[in-house]
Amino acid sequence: MNAQSLALEPDAVRSPARGGMFLGFGTFLRKEVADWVRGRRALVVGAVVTAAAAFTTVIPFVVAASGETGGVPLSMDPTANVLLGWGGQTVPLAALLASMALLSGERDRGTLAWSLTRPLSPTSILAAKWLAAVGVLAIVAIAVPLTVSVVIASIAYGALPDLGTVALFAVLYASVPAFYVALTLALGTAVAGTGGIAGIAFLVMFLPSLLGALVPIVGEAAPTAIGGWAMAVATGQPASALTLAGFVGSMAILVVAAKVIFDRQEV
Repeated sequence: MNAQSLALEPDAVRSPARGGMFLGFGTFLRKEVADWVRGRRALVVGAVVTAAAAFTTVIPFVVAASGETGGVPLSMDPTANVLLGWGGQTVPLAALLASMALLSGERDRGTLAWSLTRPLSPTSILAAKWLAAVGVLAIVAIAVPLTVSVVIASIAYGALPDLGTVALFAVLYASVPAFYVALTLALGTAVAGTGGIAGIAFLVMFLPSLLGALVPIVGEAAPTAIGGWAMAVATGQPASALTLAGFVGSMAILVVAAKVIFDRQEV
């Protein structure tokens, strides 16, 4: 009996060390990326955001060509017009809708419970889902639409936009899908239904702007304002450090909360 226990002890000790917190991360990440590539979410998000970006890029050109400016001066700056429509909610909405079922969908299908029976840690599931979603959304909802807008602006306004400004904005604006995917994943660890996740996420999206109208510091410190912060930094405008602090703090809270809840729950 003692000999058998001693024989098994080395494997029992080494097994956790081989995988650790990120056991199975690489394999699960490849599976997540493949799911995005095979599915329609990325295609739909890319088509919608690209169409919206292209449309807003040519608005000043179309209005100027029609002669119906109403006496309001229009900017013909190609860089400004490439970035014209990026202050709205198109990308946040797309990121939220595309990611709100990342956990709940697998839970409903039973694949989440199956995954946790494999050599795969809960942390790896969350990290791989977040990284795959943010990476895909950064490409289809930011890089591709901005590239299309740069081409359109170059033709419409007769000059190449400032590629350095556009590239810096693209990198910084990736913080938008990073936040909303982290939000929906964290909610997915505690809320079973996709509808509940969506409802709370929409509240988080719109409530700070409503409260910010009454108490400006609330809107300024909200992580949902990170898109405006990215625009300000990229274009050389004053950017509030409070917004960046609110984003970093919120991300830390979401990461810790998601890990603690997901590690303890029964799937």
